[in-house]
Amino acid sequence: MKGRLIIWLLPLLISSCSYGTSTPNEGQQFTSSLTEQERACVQDRLLTGWELNLTNLTNDLSPDEEIAVDMATELCRLTPSDQPTQLQTDNEKPQVPEELLQAPSTFDPTDAPPGKDPLLDEYWRECGLGDAKACDNLFYSAPRGSDYEQFAFSCGGRRNMDCSLLLGIDQPNGDLSPLTPPPGDDEELDKLWANCADGSTSSCGELRLTATSGSLYSQFGTSCGARGTTYCTLILEYDGEPPSLNELKPSMEPPGEDELLDQLWVLCGNQDARSCKDLAKYGPADSIYIKFGISCGGRSVAPCARLFADLTSESP
Repeated sequence: MKGRLIIWLLPLLISSCSYGTSTPNEGQQFTSSLTEQERACVQDRLLTGWELNLTNLTNDLSPDEEIAVDMATELCRLTPSDQPTQLQTDNEKPQVPEELLQAPSTFDPTDAPPGKDPLLDEYWRECGLGDAKACDNLFYSAPRGSDYEQFAFSCGGRRNMDCSLLLGIDQPNGDLSPLTPPPGDDEELDKLWANCADGSTSSCGELRLTATSGSLYSQFGTSCGARGTTYCTLILEYDGEPPSLNELKPSMEPPGEDELLDQLWVLCGNQDARSCKDLAKYGPADSIYIKFGISCGGRSVAPCARLFADLTSESP
């Protein structure tokens, strides 16, 4: 978010956008610049945070691998005086750039990509053709403030809302629909499933927060009862937040169990949508880290970038 970016993260974000230039020996080149202590620290973080083995990273790094290595390196090289501090922000006014809000009226699905990055250009073309996943990949890979980011946020020059609702996505487990009966594995989750199927946004969100990650229950809640969107209040009448959300607040201190995840927690709490997404992706299964990321820093169970944009547009 413009004006809110923590200084220590700037080199990391810049480097994460240059992953197309990796060389076959990048893993070896990378480790040669580390002290023995730093290398051990990076190795430990990669194993615990991404299940990556540093000694195996000798070929071209994937985008996720390069970002993981960069993040682990930055954290392992921090000194006490370098530790980032939490910014004071007004949680009622999420910081979403105006150009993102205006993007739907700026772009058209047929617009040609900028031509600055082959991978992002490909995501752009696929997003313009109506691939919802490509729009999400483009948004979370694009440099901040770029045309790539704005085009993705608008779902390829369409409307500023959840791309999967506009463009359609394949159901992760076949022919799920709002009429699909509960699995029957857990009585409480079955009740939430039934209520979510009936259109309760609160129950769908509670399923997302409490069901085992990746389970059919979680997927049903994530898709708002198999309705093809992750933003339930766009298509269903709001009936309150999920009860488990009461346990989370944007100002909560991070758990302190992992320094990397704690940094993502702080950024997510300060309305950084990318950090919320990464926290939900890399946090330990069914941990409070994941719940904090899923809930956009204890605010609501929704796609965070879209949620922040909606909250901004509603602010006076």
